[in-house]
Amino acid sequence: MSAQKLIRIAFLGAILYISKVIMDFVPNTELISLLVIVYTLVFGREVFSAILVFNLLELVQWGFGIWWVSYLYVWPLLAFIVMALRGLIRDRFVIWGAVAGLFGLAFGSLFAIAWIPVDPSYAFTYWIGGLPWDAIHCATNFALVAFLGKPLYRILLRIRKDGDRS
Repeated sequence: MSAQKLIRIAFLGAILYISKVIMDFVPNTELISLLVIVYTLVFGREVFSAILVFNLLELVQWGFGIWWVSYLYVWPLLAFIVMALRGLIRDRFVIWGAVAGLFGLAFGSLFAIAWIPVDPSYAFTYWIGGLPWDAIHCATNFALVAFLGKPLYRILLRIRKDGDRS
């Protein structure tokens, strides 16, 4: 792996982490879904390494917990979904907004999966109790991706192309 690629992955992962820290004061609103979608469209499989950097930074800050186990599959799942749909949706960010919204709506259920081996009834209760928060997550994900997706996508495409020239 080239030094340039390694630095890019570290930078993308750090931006994921910083975006989460910056948005922590707003309940169920995050930029990670937007960034994972755009990163996947622009950088392809590198997104998985950036997600790993993000997850490790979260582990360093908050320590190990079942919530962290969820992060190991939830964010890569979004990247896999984007990779599967990118040929069909391309750069239509209103549609990506709908995908991000559905992901936000499903987030609580995906997050609860890690609790099933520990306590299935808690996992179910956690999911049902969190549905109103998932609705907020759905709406904010849709809005952020629909409105910020295309400008961010264009900026990152330009940065990637400039980096490819050197």
